[in-house]
Amino acid sequence: MTGNIKVTLATLKCETFTISPIRVLGEDVHFAPIGLLDMYNSGGAVESFDENMKNSSEFIIKIKVRGCGRFGAYTSLKPRSCMVDMEEKEFIYNSENGLLTLDLTGDCNFRDIEFIY
Repeated sequence: MTGNIKVTLATLKCETFTISPIRVLGEDVHFAPIGLLDMYNSGGAVESFDENMKNSSEFIIKIKVRGCGRFGAYTSLKPRSCMVDMEEKEFIYNSENGLLTLDLTGDCNFRDIEFIY
């Protein structure tokens, strides 16, 4: 997608936007990591992003995240499961807007997140 987005703010007002490219995996899965939602620079928490296709019907998205808090991503399809540091983790998926959220609690070091479709 290319183009411009026009943004107008009132005097002394501000907004922060995080822009993340949407990757298309197969025909049905569109995915974009947003990062730590409650941080000013949410996308700065995403250290790396990789996708693997195990077979024609199974995708694995791997993300390395630095920090802790509420992680968010856009996805067009709800993942079958989520792993954080090799342990299954619960997540919330809103099918109306595609927002997936996941709480990263504990120490705020690097985390390896995997979403399995």
